[in-house]
Amino acid sequence: MPPQSGHNNSATEATAPQSQAVVPAPPGGGHTGKAVASLVLAIVAPASLLLTAPFASFAMLLTFPYNGPSKNPLLAPLVFWSLPLIFGITSASLGVSALRKSGLRGQGSGLALAALCINGVIFIVGLLMTLRFVYMMR
Repeated sequence: MPPQSGHNNSATEATAPQSQAVVPAPPGGGHTGKAVASLVLAIVAPASLLLTAPFASFAMLLTFPYNGPSKNPLLAPLVFWSLPLIFGITSASLGVSALRKSGLRGQGSGLALAALCINGVIFIVGLLMTLRFVYMMR
């Protein structure tokens, strides 16, 4: 009887050993990938300000009063920093995780430290810009 569905039941296939290639683990335990992702997100965070700026301007126009102080002075900065905040928090958590797991002398530690420095600078600049903006809205 011929084999069905294209299977070939020969003795050589049944006795041939199944060899699987063993791939070695990446050096550093994969923490370099976290450090690279952290650096990429730290660079994308300030670039995402270009996406949120038009929406923040629109929110400012809707909340800016004709007379007197604004009732929602934090709405425009909240819209402006919404997307960069998500990227920054994710970048910082990946950077801290890469530093903790690989140590300060590990393979991805320089990238993780660079990402954390970029996040710190962006945070300080953003805080100063936001406080200045809220002061102008009074």
